[in-house]
Amino acid sequence: MVLPLEGTKVIELGHWVLGPTCTRVLGELGADVIKVEDPRGGDPVRGLLPSSTMSELGLGQVNPFWEQWNSSKRAIAVDLSQDAGRNIVYDLVKGADVFVTNFRAAVVDRFALDYESVARINSRIVYAQATGFGDKGPDRDRAAFDDTTFWIRAGIMSTLGEPDAPPVPLRGAMGDLASAAILAGAVATALLARDRFGMGQKIDLSLFSTGMWVAGEDIQRRLTWGERGGNRKHARRSAPNPLRNTYRTSDGKWLFFMMLQTDRFWPAVCQAIERPDLENDHRFDTHQKRVEKHREIIEILDEVLATRTLEEWTESFERHGLVWEPETTIAEVVADPQVSANDLVAELPHPSGEMMRLLRVPYQFSETPFGPRYAAPELGQHTEEVLLEMGYDWDRISQLKEQGVIL
Repeated sequence: MVLPLEGTKVIELGHWVLGPTCTRVLGELGADVIKVEDPRGGDPVRGLLPSSTMSELGLGQVNPFWEQWNSSKRAIAVDLSQDAGRNIVYDLVKGADVFVTNFRAAVVDRFALDYESVARINSRIVYAQATGFGDKGPDRDRAAFDDTTFWIRAGIMSTLGEPDAPPVPLRGAMGDLASAAILAGAVATALLARDRFGMGQKIDLSLFSTGMWVAGEDIQRRLTWGERGGNRKHARRSAPNPLRNTYRTSDGKWLFFMMLQTDRFWPAVCQAIERPDLENDHRFDTHQKRVEKHREIIEILDEVLATRTLEEWTESFERHGLVWEPETTIAEVVADPQVSANDLVAELPHPSGEMMRLLRVPYQFSETPFGPRYAAPELGQHTEEVLLEMGYDWDRISQLKEQGVIL
């Protein structure tokens, strides 16, 4: 089976989520990804959920974070604080197509693995650097996580939740995972440009820039309208469009109406909630009136929808063609028949002997289908294998081990 990036060699100097997840995507697409880690513990994610802790909790041996962010790649352990360690990476760079890092700029500068240094060795390299705030500016070296930079600094958190409630925190590396997929697409584009025009280049992506992109509706509104538009939070009891709002049923379940075109959907909503008298009520018979009288409509919908269970309302909403969804738990998502129908979760063997289920990359190709190729590597698992492929002999490998340069 041919894969889109087959024959492409990728060097990863990454940790935590963004850089490693980007290279996981590239690895599934067929690239030979080599993850470079410090022999003294490696990527911090390795210790985030120790196997002993998982065993005590009865969770088995599969670390979900490590596997999601690091499957489909090989790993070598090299001490970059030593010249001999950096020379190994330089040798890797000579035959590589892509270099991906999400270490802070100051760190790659210290190891002389910045773009300029790497490009001097291989001018055709595609160098992808993911940072918190970008490669320039006063916050170039500021510590960043997606919680702080993607979510808060890019303005997303300020737009969510009720006006008088605490801010809504980010959940589970959302910014990192979205940014990683974007970065993988940028790498593929830069490889296409290199093949067409013969030049390598640097890709600069930041959590700040992707956060602004995700918050694009609010950001662009401010760019276009300035203070005239505003970016206030909307409380559910005063949502400008009552047909784009949350409501609660008699059994305590929440649902969300998503009908922007109220002229189109108002008659169906009135029929679905068995209030046909509202359809031609002079107070609500145009979109503008529905916006002006949104509080009154929300009060009516609150009262009516609280009279039946979610299950009871579901049949009526579907029959009348409303655009809506009930609040869905993660357990319900995993069990959703849409997941299996679209093959959104893969199964593959884990070194522990377990079969693990792994969330797949969110797109697929019809003629070059791909998926997770193998489980995430152990620390230094492929060091000898990779060095032998590069032409190192066993004497040299033994010497490097004795010197503590490799694991």
